[in-house]
Amino acid sequence: MNIKSKPTIKPNTIDWDDLKYFLAIAEEGSLSAASRKLSVSQPTLSRRLTTFEETVGAELFSRTRSGLEITVLGEQILARAAHMRDDVHTVERLITGHDTSLQGSVIISCIEIIGAEWLVQKIRPFHDIYPEITVEIKIDNTASDLLRREADIALRMFRPIQNDLVAKRTVSMNYGYYASKDYIEKHGKPETFSELREHRFIMPHDEILAHVNQQKAPKRPLSNVVFRSNNLLALATAVRAGYGIGAYSCLIAEKDPNLVRLFGDFVIFSSDIWLVSHSELRRSARIRAMYDYLGDMLHDHRHQFSGEV
Repeated sequence: MNIKSKPTIKPNTIDWDDLKYFLAIAEEGSLSAASRKLSVSQPTLSRRLTTFEETVGAELFSRTRSGLEITVLGEQILARAAHMRDDVHTVERLITGHDTSLQGSVIISCIEIIGAEWLVQKIRPFHDIYPEITVEIKIDNTASDLLRREADIALRMFRPIQNDLVAKRTVSMNYGYYASKDYIEKHGKPETFSELREHRFIMPHDEILAHVNQQKAPKRPLSNVVFRSNNLLALATAVRAGYGIGAYSCLIAEKDPNLVRLFGDFVIFSSDIWLVSHSELRRSARIRAMYDYLGDMLHDHRHQFSGEV
């Protein structure tokens, strides 16, 4: 008697890239936000999501007029996929943490006002010392997640709270009142705080002020505010453009001959700069070399940050 064997059912194979795309869509809440985070086109992301759902055999998101809503199965996969990703990052940190070679890349996350120009210039000598280390500066005004390897080192304006991070307070970045020479020629230079009521102001949004140590700056009438922004570089540009009087980083302002500091060495507010890395990554030779270099370099320029020069 011939007994027919039952056909073997092969389980669907998951493409790990599709899982990564699914995670980004679920966490960001939309295809457009996920595509920006991953630097992948939205049509590509949509196609990969469809492929992943076909592999799973069920919808992971409900398509509604208001956007994508994750399904019950999607929530279950999301929780486990997030744990898997964190485990992979832990393994990566362990491997990187035992790398004794002085070659490879080091990613530094930094706010725009420091990282776009000043930091690029100041770490140029590091390349001469370690020519086989590639320096990557990630301009990011939000905090990069060091635990998920979005960066190796970060310069932050606040102290991190995660236990797995190593943080060192380096310098205090002071801000003073500045105005452009063009503005002063048109509107005059205030010599006393009481004269400020006659002038125009450039003000940061509250979300910026939440991260700085505010001093006892004189109260300013809101009716005189002519420009506001949540971006430090935009605020600095507004001062240089002559919109009015505004807070400006002493570090950046002192090298601009077209800016005039008002009221001597008066400090409006200051922000501590924290040098941050993951505790495991500091055992990597190249990351430790950059971490130490940044710490020494910031200390050497502490007077420029405070505006004492």
